[in-house]
Amino acid sequence: MTKSKIVDIPTKMEKFYGKGTMLHPSEEDVEELVKIIPQGYVATIDVLSKRMAKDFYTDVTCPMRVGNAIKKIAERYSNDNIDYQIPFWRVIRSNKLIIKSNNFEFSASQIEDEGFKLLFTKSGSIKLEVDSSKMFFFR
Repeated sequence: MTKSKIVDIPTKMEKFYGKGTMLHPSEEDVEELVKIIPQGYVATIDVLSKRMAKDFYTDVTCPMRVGNAIKKIAERYSNDNIDYQIPFWRVIRSNKLIIKSNNFEFSASQIEDEGFKLLFTKSGSIKLEVDSSKMFFFR
């Protein structure tokens, strides 16, 4: 089990985030937040990142590491025959695209079963038709 790590914002990322501290979240910490997202709602990687930065008292959380953690959770879910529920399919990108992983089709079917309409893009991605009332935000 890896632990979340706080680092200085890398120089090459200062143009986006400024100077300060950045959280490199562990897969386990991302999992704990994903479990909170209720059925029928979705949250973006950005929403998870902002909540984690608040919880860990950092200026930002690396959104790429959050997205990678979601992919790893999805892959673990498909590889293990363990009966557990971490609703990774409820986390989407800011542009409302489903996160691509080895379990991409499973994510799409789960999110559709929860009442969301799927829109298929020319590039083979799947976008959700979702209004702001179904977007989950942490308090």
